[in-house]
Amino acid sequence: MSNPAAPTDTRDWSTPATRRTARRFAAGYVGLALAVALADEIAGHPSALDATTTLMSFPGTILVLVAVVYPLVLLLGDSSGTEETGFSLLAPLFQGAGALVNVLILWGAIAFVRHFRNEARRSRRR
Repeated sequence: MSNPAAPTDTRDWSTPATRRTARRFAAGYVGLALAVALADEIAGHPSALDATTTLMSFPGTILVLVAVVYPLVLLLGDSSGTEETGFSLLAPLFQGAGALVNVLILWGAIAFVRHFRNEARRSRRR
């Protein structure tokens, strides 16, 4: 018995132009997170920008903290890197790393959904 549905053409989300646009949005998001965190550092950590930087890269910063910073502190046995001092570029880099982790989480979730959808379509055709 043949498949009644005709094969579909490429989807709009899989065209190179759409992928390029998604990469630009991701790079813009990470760059914006870095810029806001740097502005927060230059301004001396005003309370309004602290909340903004925290919310801007929320789940990613927690994962970077737990997976990178805490193990380094345990391995090195020195907590001087976690203390707040004067001007430091570590905080903006930390926020940027959290934003990058958020992009990777979203990319992984989308890849999983696409894979699951393709497997479901493949099993229906058999």
